[in-house]
Amino acid sequence: MTRFLTALFCLAFGLNLALTSAQAETFSAAEKKSIEAVVQDYLMQNPEALASALQNMQAYYEQAEETRIQRTIAQNAELLFRNKADFSMGPVDAPVTIVEFFDYNCGYCKRVFPVLMEVVNQREDVRVVFKEFPILSDSSEVAARTALTLDNQLNFLTFHARLMNNKAGLNDGFISQTLADLELDERTIVAQRSSQRITDILDENRQLAQALDVAGTPAFVIGNQVYPGALEKHEFEAAIEAALAAQSGSAN
Repeated sequence: MTRFLTALFCLAFGLNLALTSAQAETFSAAEKKSIEAVVQDYLMQNPEALASALQNMQAYYEQAEETRIQRTIAQNAELLFRNKADFSMGPVDAPVTIVEFFDYNCGYCKRVFPVLMEVVNQREDVRVVFKEFPILSDSSEVAARTALTLDNQLNFLTFHARLMNNKAGLNDGFISQTLADLELDERTIVAQRSSQRITDILDENRQLAQALDVAGTPAFVIGNQVYPGALEKHEFEAAIEAALAAQSGSAN
């Protein structure tokens, strides 16, 4: 009901603006009030007309938002797909890049992790970029900062997989043990993870997420679309094929 009333208000507000503009040229206040009464009566007597207007309005705003998202992706393509600060997996020259915004405490991120790995391991035309987006807790921030200090892709992927496969709560002890298992110098990493460089990377990721209306995890950018939530394998495949088709279409 609230959504319906909000839409109705917007519709009425747009009408008022139109009549106010016309009034300056033609209508008196009384005439304007009379016209509004006629329109209101018509809509009350013909609710299907109102329903159609609301559907058209919703479709218009959805299309406008999709266009805005596509423009934002294009404007930020370097930061999204080719940022050297991000770790990635898959061929560098893959025609399709999947960008994942994730949090190490996100249960849905953990659920989608093996699915995403299966997709990238089975396809040679897909690359994954990992965007650290810690939003759920302080330990998410610590884990993300720790991951970004790692010195090579193998260490990152091992650390990433260990945390994504962890079903228990994430804490400093688990992070420390993971670093020890990888034979990494925890003292050096702890000192580096509070650096301004790491802060700048995370701030940049948050700004990108905000621009793309990404408010939760996981979220994936594939081609020129944003896909929120833990996708199933067939949904990844469909998104990849759509991105490939869009590339083929733009090349013709």
